[in-house]
Formats: sequence, structure tokens, C-alpha cells
Amino acid sequence: MEEKLKQLVIADTVNTFLKNTEEEIIRRYADKVTVQFLTDKAYTKEYFMEERHIDVLVIASRDYDEAVQKQQIGHVLIIEEEIGTEKVCPDNAEILLQFLPADEFFRKLEDAFHLAEGGGKEEKQEEKPREVHVIAVYSPIGGCGKSLVSYALAKKLKKLDQKVLLVGCDPTQSVNVYYPTENYAKEELAEKLMHPGDDTYWTILQNIEQDEISYLLPFEKNLPSLDVGMEQWEVLLSVLKEKRDFDWIVLDVGALLDRRMASLMTKIDYLILLTETNQIANRKMQKLLRDPDFLPKCECFLVANEYRTDGMRIASESVFGVISPYTNWEEAVEDPVFYQIALKVTG
Repeated sequence: MEEKLKQLVIADTVNTFLKNTEEEIIRRYADKVTVQFLTDKAYTKEYFMEERHIDVLVIASRDYDEAVQKQQIGHVLIIEEEIGTEKVCPDNAEILLQFLPADEFFRKLEDAFHLAEGGGKEEKQEEKPREVHVIAVYSPIGGCGKSLVSYALAKKLKKLDQKVLLVGCDPTQSVNVYYPTENYAKEELAEKLMHPGDDTYWTILQNIEQDEISYLLPFEKNLPSLDVGMEQWEVLLSVLKEKRDFDWIVLDVGALLDRRMASLMTKIDYLILLTETNQIANRKMQKLLRDPDFLPKCECFLVANEYRTDGMRIASESVFGVISPYTNWEEAVEDPVFYQIALKVTG
């Protein structure tokens, strides 16, 4: 006798969380779960007027009314738009934030199916907490490819099944030229990073775009005009490391290195130190290396970019790898050196 498929119902009448998950839900569950999407408010209300038997229900908080609560439901995930809600949930329900990262949402969905089957939380094997690593890309040389290296490294870490967040910390957040959209972070985020509170994490999540790799949306204005500096990036790192949503946070930190930047550098686990194969770059790098107190005490990968070379050669034993010159950035991000770094840091 054919086993009856479990039923998953997703009710979202204003398409706030559904638009980011619908395609992935269908891809993951279509062959083993009956999935039904409810997006029309009038139809959703009518749907729950009849008696329903649902294994897992995902529903927006505003739609979770008395009629829904009377249904026979194994487990309910209630999507709340903001933190601080005073909503009291029944034993078979829990509240999730609307802007929860996709990976965390699907983990919660798997937990919901387990609970709907009658499995207790205590029966599940406890998951090992995610360890968050921070890797920064820095060079004292302007325009040497730091943003490209940051983007390329994030892509390679993603290919190794790592959950990655890319953050542009330089004043112009120049890494955003590689992003597929031109969306911008809300200025509210700058305020929350300057004056962190209970809702800072939620505000950060609102401003993370999820694509091939996840990235923090850049501000439309330059960071100095918003008074966003290294102290604010330290706050962001502290919050995200505590919440453990990502395996890796890749920072494009630009070319400025002062005391405040040095403080941020103490929070990283790995450093990509980028140079060029020309005499001017070599002099800048040598000057930096004569003042090692500014550099973090972590594993460092010296990488040379041959894009602007004057024929100078760097001893192979002094560099981890060399980025060959390319005619376009799409080819450059596929240079093998980025995959080699990703393999090295992930062990």
C-alpha cells in the first residue's frame, strides 16, 4: 500500500516570506510532501473554515487566528514580522522571524516534520553548533583587486558547501559591483550598528540578500557620510558570530589600516594580504611589513596579482599563490588560487 504523503501548507497573504522560499520548497519536497500555497487572503480565510488535517503549517502571524488554531495540525511555524512579540503559542507552534536566513528556515521546517510525527525534541540528536570563521581581504595598495578577491573567495567557499556572507567594509563598499542587484541597505541599519539593541540582529537580517552567495546590501551613501566605521563592523561581527547563521564571513576591508582597523582585525581568523608584482606595490608592502603590530595575529595568505605588473617577480616561497592577468573579471574570479585558499581554510 502506497504511503500517504505528508501535507505542508504555507499561508502567506502578502507574499513576504513566500517569494524567497517557494521555488526551493517545491524542489526539496515535491516528491515526498503534498505542498499547498495559500496567497489570497479571502481564500485563506475560507480554507480554514473547513476542518483540516495538516502535518506542518507555515503561516504569517496576522493570519494565525482562532479558526486556524482549531484545526488538526501537527506543528505550526508562525512567521512574525518583528521581534518583541507577546504572542503566546500553543505547544505545537513556534515563532520564526520573517527574515530568518533560508538555511535556518529549512532546518526549522525539517524539525517541524519531525515534531509533527510525534518525535520529541529530546529524541533528536543534538546538532553541533556552527563555528563561524571570519576571513578578511586587505592590501595597502589601492585598486589591486581586493573586492574581486573577496567575491571570488566567497564563491569558492560556497562551492565547498559553506554558508557564506560577504561584507564590504571599505568606505565605498566597492565589492557591490559584483552583486546581481542594485538594492541598498536601509539607513536604519547604520543607526542600529551605532546603537545596538535587541532588534539589531533582526535589522541585519533584513539587509542581507540571498543569492548564489549571501551578501550584506551596501549603503547607497559612502560609509563616512553615515558615520559607519570599524566600530560598527565590529558590532556586526559580534552579533553574527553569536547567532551562528554562517560558516564564513568574508570581509573586504579596503586599503586603510589605522588603529581602528587594527582593532577590527583582531576579530578575524584568516587574512588574505594582496599585493601586485610591481616595484611601487613592493615598496608599500615592505613598509607595511616593517610595522607588524598593525597586522592580525592569525594565519595569513600572501597573494600576488599580476594584473599590473612591471615584470617584477616575487619568490615563489614567499607567496601562497599568484593571480594571473585576465581580460575580464568573470575569468579572473575562476583563478585556481581562490579554490586553493578555500580548500586550505576549510581543512
